[in-house]
Amino acid sequence: MEEAESFVEHNNRVASVDVLRGAALIFMVINHFGQTFVGGGFYSLVAMLILFFGIIPAPLFYVVAGISVVLVNNRFQQKGAPPSSIWGWVLTRGILIMGLGYLFSVVMFGTIWILDWSILQLIGLSLIVAQFSLFLPKRYRFVLPILIIVLAPFLRVWLNYDAIVGTVGNIQYAPPQTWLDHLSAIIATGKAPLFPWLACPIIGTFIGEAFIQKPSNPRRLVYDLLVVGGLMCFLVLPFFLLGDPVTQYPLTNGFFLLSTGMALLTVASVVTTVDVWQWWNPASRFFEINGQIALISYIAHHLYGIVFFGVILGFYRAIGIGGWLLITLSYFSLSVLFAYFWLPFRKRRSSYWDIALTYLILFFALGGRWMFALLGLWAF
Repeated sequence: MEEAESFVEHNNRVASVDVLRGAALIFMVINHFGQTFVGGGFYSLVAMLILFFGIIPAPLFYVVAGISVVLVNNRFQQKGAPPSSIWGWVLTRGILIMGLGYLFSVVMFGTIWILDWSILQLIGLSLIVAQFSLFLPKRYRFVLPILIIVLAPFLRVWLNYDAIVGTVGNIQYAPPQTWLDHLSAIIATGKAPLFPWLACPIIGTFIGEAFIQKPSNPRRLVYDLLVVGGLMCFLVLPFFLLGDPVTQYPLTNGFFLLSTGMALLTVASVVTTVDVWQWWNPASRFFEINGQIALISYIAHHLYGIVFFGVILGFYRAIGIGGWLLITLSYFSLSVLFAYFWLPFRKRRSSYWDIALTYLILFFALGGRWMFALLGLWAF
């Protein structure tokens, strides 16, 4: 089959990027719902599948953030917009998404977790850091992710990571009580620390530059991703042999390398399918649709599955594989139905409508949590 001349676009959006964002969201929903509804007595194959889908989403979201910043810069520059417009878009969107993260922590875990640092905050900051990194000479930008990865374990030791987070089988995440605790969580001891995850959006900027390169060469990008992603996965072996557990909580070097390597291999798979082979089918469209509503769906799936079915209806780890599949399928059916009406509406307006709607959902959920707390159904 002939190599594609350029990356596939739909409605002036790079299709692969929406599919990647959708893949991260779909994998996350499968993992979160699996952990919520399937109890300890499920088949080992299902358990491994649920855990596998939990490895990829976070680093894939961070990588896509870096890709998106490059594409936004390219689009603004083609329109002749001044640099201040680009910075305005990146800073505004990044700060608003970080704000969503803090509000989300309060809605899900209560006011005591307001200083928590997790995935949404890091996605927002990833946009800003990726924008800054574009001003570095490419050779320095190449070295920066390596430096971040190398420094991460030393920072965890320096900040007494094991005492704050716990060890394997004894996780004891506690809500940050002071701004100093919050700073420590941001740097290395939180659920989504800058070190080492900040390497991902910077890696994403190189992938984004491949998307806008003229002439385009999707096949070369796939080869590069296979090499880098495969190498990162291979490097997990020495850590494993040296007794370093591959765990996300507490975060280990092996887990970072495995999850980021798998995320890069996912990018390679999507680019191969969408851009090199140009296979487009209902499954591709399903991933693309979910990618276009990923921010809203990130919040909505927590409220729909974990809060409503898991907490309020009391189905937490009580309905098995069948219930998990039914709730997961029902969620995706509703999300596609929502996208059918929302995407045409948003197309005629600003992309900030996604953020506005997400804030509205969270404030509505916050009010609901207060109400349920008064009724004694959901403690604050």
